[in-house]
Amino acid sequence: MRQLIPVLLGAVLLSGCSPEAKPIDYTYLPQVYDTLNLTDLKKDDPKLGALIKQVCATKRVAAPKDYAVGTQYFVNLVSQFPESMGEQAVYLKTKQDRFLYCHDYISKPGYHKLTPKQDRFPSKHLVTPHDQIEFQKLSSNFEESVRISGRSLMKSARQLTVPTTGYLVVRATNDQTKQTVVTNIMELTPFVGSVPLVLESNIQIQEPYEVQLNLIGQARYRAPIHSSKERSTIQFKEAPHADGTYGTVTVKEKTGQTTRYQLTVKHEQQLPPNLDVPPDELYDADYSLPRFALFHDRPLGKLKFVNGDLDMAEPLAPDAYIETSLEESKQLVRLIEDSEEAERKGRLAERPYLTLMKDGKAQQFKIYLDRRIKKTDIYLEDVHRKISFKLPAEGRDLLLDTYQIK
Repeated sequence: MRQLIPVLLGAVLLSGCSPEAKPIDYTYLPQVYDTLNLTDLKKDDPKLGALIKQVCATKRVAAPKDYAVGTQYFVNLVSQFPESMGEQAVYLKTKQDRFLYCHDYISKPGYHKLTPKQDRFPSKHLVTPHDQIEFQKLSSNFEESVRISGRSLMKSARQLTVPTTGYLVVRATNDQTKQTVVTNIMELTPFVGSVPLVLESNIQIQEPYEVQLNLIGQARYRAPIHSSKERSTIQFKEAPHADGTYGTVTVKEKTGQTTRYQLTVKHEQQLPPNLDVPPDELYDADYSLPRFALFHDRPLGKLKFVNGDLDMAEPLAPDAYIETSLEESKQLVRLIEDSEEAERKGRLAERPYLTLMKDGKAQQFKIYLDRRIKKTDIYLEDVHRKISFKLPAEGRDLLLDTYQIK
């Protein structure tokens, strides 16, 4: 019996020394993200969006080989926070490992490895990427978008199924001079999918009029096939697609001069040299996501798909929320940090939600008021961790007097 006493005493001491939870705990909170499944055109589990944000924030890894491509997602801060540029992600699967390919428009896109615990993505209907370009007829989904410009030669319109790495490089060779120029470059990633391709004529931003080949999508570089002082007419003749041949375009100017170009579309692993290719379209490093606090009457509105179309979420009405400034949010966070963990009491406030934002992470509380004859206490319940904290007197007075919580 004497031997058990130290063991029992140690257990008591350990249990008595467990630290209280910290009141401020930013995380990737499902409540503040729209999670859209772009492959199936539907909204998806907000917890999956939070997982995507978490994984995409980890260190990039080397590109996997021989992978299959799964569902593509878009995760964005809800409509109340328009500062966010959002995050694209696509699920990839190899024989051994699972990955997300992520692009957030701020940092360079890349691959991120999933742990077995994080692999909660659907793995049905995975597609093995093509290893070469395939030319197909334009699908009905793309046809209307190609027609819109009014300058498109619909006879030339094709749909390309492309690999997921390297570059799509289009060249035009003048039949008379034999001079070859690069007219289009598109960087290929797991996001690209099918690419519409169409000739357009008489494009004039500034003089002269131009004939261009339009790769509709993520073009890195585009140069005209032909330029003239006046409008010209073009004809297109498709050719067998061996060795990347697309076809022949004949340009006839008003003067009667006729020029013929042979067009090729090829998959290459390196950018062609000596071209003025702009860098990746990344925003300035000083760009930052919002950091403030929001008191609001109802949960934040979410985007959704309705019959395949994206239905814009209604932002909170001006009288339904109070947004703090950066300095006010710092003061509020400081006072919440002084709170003590406690069992919540009282009733839910009329404006019951408090959401804190910082660098794309968030924390959300429900606000409870415990009113008595001479005193009111305020409790904040963390909606993610399901634990509550009692505000100190200064924090209580700030919510009651400045933010009119009642």
